[in-house]
Amino acid sequence: MGKLDRIQSGLLDAAYALDEQASGRTPEISRLLSGAITLDTLFRRRALDADLQDAALTLEHAVRKDGLYLDAEGRARASALAQKIRLFANASITSLR
Repeated sequence: MGKLDRIQSGLLDAAYALDEQASGRTPEISRLLSGAITLDTLFRRRALDADLQDAALTLEHAVRKDGLYLDAEGRARASALAQKIRLFANASITSLR
């Protein structure tokens, strides 16, 4: 698996984790960690806009606090961030290949 494939996989894991949280479910820990690590890495490289930085911090919080309670507004935000991550993953990988 190449570097770009790992990044795309990590981004899709991040979107999955946010989707699970938006649905009120607990994401699989391995995919939550994969997504959080990928977003954190891109955050530190300053490769994310403000919304995706928010997604990175949301997943970091979920990892550190062993879960995350979201109200209706938080679930809607998590769902929107998941969609934005998918768009970012598709656009980034397409432009780099």
